[in-house]
Amino acid sequence: KNPTNYSVFHSQPAPFPSPCSTQPKERGMRFRYECEGRSAGSILGASSTETNKTQPAIEVRCCLSNANFTVSLVTKDPPHRPHPHCLVGKDCPNGSGICVVTINPNNNRRHSFVNLGIQCVRRKELDVSLQKRRSQNIDPFQTGDSKGIEDMDMNAVRLCFQCELEWDDGRKDCLSPVVSNAIYDKKATTTSQLKISCLNQYRGPCKGKTEIFMLCDKVQKGEFYPWTQLGFQGKEYLFLCPC
Repeated sequence: KNPTNYSVFHSQPAPFPSPCSTQPKERGMRFRYECEGRSAGSILGASSTETNKTQPAIEVRCCLSNANFTVSLVTKDPPHRPHPHCLVGKDCPNGSGICVVTINPNNNRRHSFVNLGIQCVRRKELDVSLQKRRSQNIDPFQTGDSKGIEDMDMNAVRLCFQCELEWDDGRKDCLSPVVSNAIYDKKATTTSQLKISCLNQYRGPCKGKTEIFMLCDKVQKGEFYPWTQLGFQGKEYLFLCPC
């Protein structure tokens, strides 16, 4: 009975990694405020398409009685501190901001997080939200409260998974916390995906020398770097590409 014999995401090291565990999709989701009066939406899986929706998933690969997962939001960059934004959904106790799931591997080894959303907190309530996490003993990486919210990125979070294993003989083991890919707020200018809004040329002659202008929205200063490419007859062309 090896307590590390489990997999949260296939990209995380584990003795028997699970090929069907799914990371969250990094971009395309909007963080919503509670006051908007709308659903917080759902975090999609990284493999989601327009025709085939998937959700983040975890899987336990060892024989035990139960696996108790606590899922919370942490900051994108290490050390991963508790994030004031909240998780909302059917697996989240009312108003707790965290998700609690129990898996019985004898019945179902895999759990998909359906309708799990991210609800952002207003700036004046950030400290209160963090105090609530501390009262829930949610600090997966034991970062304490030495730093404030000033340097926190409010437009990016990670899911953090804490797992307690219950063995058939009554023993319990707590595993090291695991974090997911970063999830970026769709509406934030600094984290949204660039989109081409206008392109003046779609084709050009083989002899080259055609100027192409590409306009993108939500472009930030310093997001571009020069890139050269050898083209027709070995001529060098210069492009500006997003970082």
